[in-house]
Amino acid sequence: IGIGGFKTAHTGWLTLMSPPTSGLGSRARHDVVVKRPFEKVYPKGMPASLDFKIGRFAPKDESAKLFREANVLYWAKALLGLVYDVIDRAVAGASEPVPFDIPRVHFVEAGLALSYYQDSSKPALKVASARACFLLEEVINGRDDDFVKYIHNMDPNPLLDPDESGYDFALFLAFTQHVQYVKTGGLVFISDYQGMYFTLLHCASAILTLESNRQYRAVDRPTDYDTPFG
Repeated sequence: IGIGGFKTAHTGWLTLMSPPTSGLGSRARHDVVVKRPFEKVYPKGMPASLDFKIGRFAPKDESAKLFREANVLYWAKALLGLVYDVIDRAVAGASEPVPFDIPRVHFVEAGLALSYYQDSSKPALKVASARACFLLEEVINGRDDDFVKYIHNMDPNPLLDPDESGYDFALFLAFTQHVQYVKTGGLVFISDYQGMYFTLLHCASAILTLESNRQYRAVDRPTDYDTPFG
């Protein structure tokens, strides 16, 4: 599909032996996006060259990177759920119907897949070790120009201008940050919101914590600012 600053993205499908009733893998041959981290390998003596090869990490390092990203997504989904709990309680306790639409979005469903190879020399022991790790994500249907970054991870203000389509939605995402910050006692909020307007949010590339010196610190991975494949 494409290549970002840190991962390659490929088409794939997922079939689980015991599928869940809904979500990723709930049906046979479920279309997914398969992502895998990489490092740029430059020609010797040419570190700034645009001509590079894709190098893969050792299985141990690869799985550590993707487990960390999956953990970020896990917490991001929980924090977004916290916001909707607050909204739903406020709406239920209101004396009149809310005079505006409330966006209902979610982060992409995702999971980790590990590829193993078995030691054929010792079949009785069934010794197996991981040979690769992949991040599987729900497919976001739409055109590339439909994918929007709404809030940068270094600026609380929406990236969109007030006259641009999607600005109101960006303000809603800014509101979610305020709720997360307040409800966690100033400990954490989601940043770097990006995705498809009113449908899906891409995996948040940054969950920010507020340290005692009042400086923001990203606790996940580097951000690819230029592509939805990061």
